[in-house]
Amino acid sequence: MPPTIAELEAVAAAGWRAPEQAPLGQWLLRAAEGFTGRANSALATGDPGMPLADALTGVCDWYAARGLAPLIAVPYPLGRPGDSDLDRFLDRRGWGTRAGPAIVMTAPTAGLARLRPAGEAELRPEPGPAWLDLYHGYRGLLPPIARRLLLSAPFQAFASIRRGGGTVAIGRVAVADGWGGLSAVAVHPGHRRTGLATAITAALAGAAAGQGAASLYLQVEEDNEAARTLYTRHGFTGHHGYHYRTAPADG
Repeated sequence: MPPTIAELEAVAAAGWRAPEQAPLGQWLLRAAEGFTGRANSALATGDPGMPLADALTGVCDWYAARGLAPLIAVPYPLGRPGDSDLDRFLDRRGWGTRAGPAIVMTAPTAGLARLRPAGEAELRPEPGPAWLDLYHGYRGLLPPIARRLLLSAPFQAFASIRRGGGTVAIGRVAVADGWGGLSAVAVHPGHRRTGLATAITAALAGAAAGQGAASLYLQVEEDNEAARTLYTRHGFTGHHGYHYRTAPADG
């Protein structure tokens, strides 16, 4: 049986675990010095255990105490943000949306691990300097807490492919609760459309399979047509969507 939205979001939270977390009923407050929205937002699945207005006050107070802007991650059925009672409530309260929405996609692990021989991709338990240089194009500008987040899952592996003496493709897989989460798949602009993303995906799927993960998930921006097309071709299907809500300037 497919996982519920709340179940899959809990798995993803375990694969990118913020160093500071606290429950608010069934919600999860997360803080990581502002690095990435996922690690610095309240994951709003289930019941916060109090009226929504009080829950928003609790969220705002918790993030204010850490010098962070209040941010709520709101998951919803695929393509239907209007189905979320919470999202409608936040909209009425003036909470805006940050950046574009994203889609969570899933696929069986076995088929992906067989996509392409992964021999050219090197797998390591930690990201090296060359991997970090290509990660989101930061090139040495990552804050110190980034490494802690990258190594925050029960198991993770980092894949890279080298060409011409340099690292040209990377990716990360995190395994938690029987699922493998793919992230940080990046290919150097000069080497795109050469199958490297597929090779990285296959290597990461193989690493997840080796840890007993039967299924994979990933998050992709809704308007990233190229990535969505690639992953759909390799067997991924949409599971649900999410976006971030930001508190109004006047609190």
